[in-house]
Amino acid sequence: MKKGLLVGLYVGVISGAAGVATAYLLGAVTGLWFSQLNWISIAVASIIANIAGAMIFVKWFQKTARPSVYYVLLTGGVTLLSSLNVLANPPADKFGVIAQPVHVVVFLLSIWLVPMWLKRGKQAQISGTPITNNKG
Repeated sequence: MKKGLLVGLYVGVISGAAGVATAYLLGAVTGLWFSQLNWISIAVASIIANIAGAMIFVKWFQKTARPSVYYVLLTGGVTLLSSLNVLANPPADKFGVIAQPVHVVVFLLSIWLVPMWLKRGKQAQISGTPITNNKG
């Protein structure tokens, strides 16, 4: 559980930073700047979403055979719903030009890093021999 929180936090910070960089790069290229897309809102949303996603992934890893597939589907669905919300209710004209690529960048980093980092320590336990602690 603790590892899920930490991985979610780390991936949230990394994908949030990439999302902020994407927003600023696209803003510089297009000249579109929105007060709603600032570094705080992007970073906080990314961190919260990735912590929640990592915690769900931890549970799926314990209970299902294909947690990565389910994680991609869940994350893709949340990204799609968020993107559709921006299209249906844009807070400003041409808001989606900046917001949609930010959603995609955060999504791609999340589906790559969360499963990779959370599976890393668990691969040794799948070999078929039970792992026991020093007490038995």
